[in-house]
Amino acid sequence: MPPIPEDKILSINIKTYGSFVKLPVNHLAGHTVISIDVLRSSSCIVWGLVNGASKIIPVDDLGSAVSIASRMGDCVLAGERGAVLIPGFDIGNSPAEYTEARVGGKAVVISTTNGTGAICKSESASNVLIGSMLNCTAVAKRAVELGNDVILMCAGTGGEFSADDIYAAGAIASAIQTLTDAELCDLTRVSCLVYDRWKEDRTELSKTKHYKRLVSLGLESDINFCLTRDLTDIVPEYKNGVIEL
Repeated sequence: MPPIPEDKILSINIKTYGSFVKLPVNHLAGHTVISIDVLRSSSCIVWGLVNGASKIIPVDDLGSAVSIASRMGDCVLAGERGAVLIPGFDIGNSPAEYTEARVGGKAVVISTTNGTGAICKSESASNVLIGSMLNCTAVAKRAVELGNDVILMCAGTGGEFSADDIYAAGAIASAIQTLTDAELCDLTRVSCLVYDRWKEDRTELSKTKHYKRLVSLGLESDINFCLTRDLTDIVPEYKNGVIEL
């Protein structure tokens, strides 16, 4: 990626929320939100667009997702609850399912346990970017280019913060700090420390609740893929109910 022009390099504030249920939606105006559900929703969204999905429509409610997909007709209905494919849906929440053959040229309607709720709740922000390890550096660069203060919106799990999202938030916050001066809230600072401590050895991360849940379901290959850094430089953005490039 080309360097950021000097007139774009500013000092910004980076605030992290551990769960989207704690997000103060009335304070999002003027901010860039980076929505993070690294295991696995935001990773699936990024990878689906890499593989040619025309757009992705995140929906919090299952019934609404089914209704929207029915009205659209030729689209892919994706989603999970509790990390398990929803009966009747086309695909679940594994990036391995978001292949060019499956999603290329099609709209994807997606509803997940935590990630789509985090995206939808962020809609009043000036910009909502989809962040993951897969596009870590690119999403950090785009946030700095926009010039707003940044909110790292971790989806969390069941209303609680999830260590895997904090890890990814730390990676993105650390990348932002290589591009500009930044003021960090305490949780952002802790997330950077978590990322720095665990990036070379995921032993401690593997002991955390959501990580272990996915392993118990045989999804370790998904984990390894989703935690791979900088596989792409695309930065999906959510606007007017739709995620596109």
